[in-house]
Amino acid sequence: MMMKGTSWVVAVLGLAAAPAMAQSTEIKTETKVEVKDGKDVKLTGCVERLPEAGAAARYRLADVADATGKRHSYLLVGKDGELERHVGHMVEVKGKAADREDGKVKVKTKTKVDREDADDLKNESEAEVKGDLIGLPLLGVDDVKMIRPTCS
Repeated sequence: MMMKGTSWVVAVLGLAAAPAMAQSTEIKTETKVEVKDGKDVKLTGCVERLPEAGAAARYRLADVADATGKRHSYLLVGKDGELERHVGHMVEVKGKAADREDGKVKVKTKTKVDREDADDLKNESEAEVKGDLIGLPLLGVDDVKMIRPTCS
């Protein structure tokens, strides 16, 4: 007898939730990342993914040699779609480099929530991050060209 009552309550709760699940919500987010106060450069290295880096930067240009032959890495910002296609590739990157102390990254995010049965929501935020993000100098990507399909 107890089972029948419990089943009936679960069925009623399931029907009550059905209209809420039928509502349509679409969320669109656009983020623009830009390096400020940098120097125009053309560097060659390997693109690596950095999942721990967060929204400002998701990729690193590794194994970049300076004039003395010493190897460096740069935190890449901007052009995420293009960089994703080049993970694991040796590439030439043109962009604006900014050292740790002088580097500034401007992050502008726009979010729009389209709701079917309610008013739409819009949110814009802008932030400027200065200095050392994760121990790497910053490189704002303007252009990426593959040199070879592997880094070795």
